[in-house]
Amino acid sequence: MINRMRRGGAMLLVIAGAMLASAEATGEPTSAERETARSLLFDGRAKLKAGDAPGALKSLQAAHAIMGVPTTGLEVARALDALGQLIEARLVALEVTRIPAGPQEPEAFVDARAAATELAEKLAARIPSLVIDVKLPGGKDGAQVIVDGAPVPPEALAMAWKVNPGEHTVAAAAAGLRPERRTVQVKEGESARVEITLAPAAAEKPAAAVTPGAGAGPAGVAGPAGGAAAGADESESRGSVPVWAWASGAAGLVALGAGAVFAVDYASVRGTVAGDCPGDVCNPQRYDQAGVDDLKARWGRDLGLSVGLGAVGLAGVGLAVYGIVTRPEAKPNDARRPGGAVAVAPWLSVGTAGAAIAGRF
Repeated sequence: MINRMRRGGAMLLVIAGAMLASAEATGEPTSAERETARSLLFDGRAKLKAGDAPGALKSLQAAHAIMGVPTTGLEVARALDALGQLIEARLVALEVTRIPAGPQEPEAFVDARAAATELAEKLAARIPSLVIDVKLPGGKDGAQVIVDGAPVPPEALAMAWKVNPGEHTVAAAAAGLRPERRTVQVKEGESARVEITLAPAAAEKPAAAVTPGAGAGPAGVAGPAGGAAAGADESESRGSVPVWAWASGAAGLVALGAGAVFAVDYASVRGTVAGDCPGDVCNPQRYDQAGVDDLKARWGRDLGLSVGLGAVGLAGVGLAVYGIVTRPEAKPNDARRPGGAVAVAPWLSVGTAGAAIAGRF
């Protein structure tokens, strides 16, 4: 039962893209499983050679989910490398090196571990990075930074933040300041510096005097037409990020944080099963039936919640980024009121998570 849960868990984590892990080779696959995995492996290699990296990755991930051996894991890492997903490729290569050696295992497994070690070292040198420098008025700190929808811890600012080659979006915000975004393109092995200066939101201007004329009454007092125009101008003064975008982003960050908590517990359960239940048989001196059932329950709960919350979190952050990018352009009269700067500060601890939102809407 635990072995089936392990193989199903590996497939879900590969599909989610957030917690890629190799299935452990514990137990002999059936003849049908071996033949299916062999066919998928050959298909993936052929597609990769033909230049169809996405199709190759799909077939190789399926083969690795069935077998979970060094050879299938190495092929998955190579397909990810071909797609430019260097960070994910290195993680899989490192997982391959950690797959324990079995008794009388084929020489191909030994060679695959050695090749995975070499690949991981080469990928480490090719992964580019961003060095983010956010400047606030008066030299203050407290900015929140998001790279491609993922929050950057304050402690990691001005450090090398690893990314895959290609285009990336860096967004910064702080309470009372106008949010800023930058788009940067990085190549393999490159370190790009991103500097963002946050300025105070536009101050509110006094109402302009209305001169006699169109829409005004005697002595410069605004008449019905002038009042209507002023109301129209005020209603059209947009340009700040919608409240729903900040709320979606906050909810997404909370979901990602909670998913990470369950992912950590899931990894702990996996380690316990690997150490205490070799061959899917738990040590009867340490575990009674209730203890085994508890491990199974935690396994299923943590796996489902980590994947589900991770998907919800990514959707929420993506919706927030969409709201930020597609907000209407501000008109000149936006200077009459604050720009609606909002700061989102996520927090999490074991078993709980949340976020604080501050600013003017």
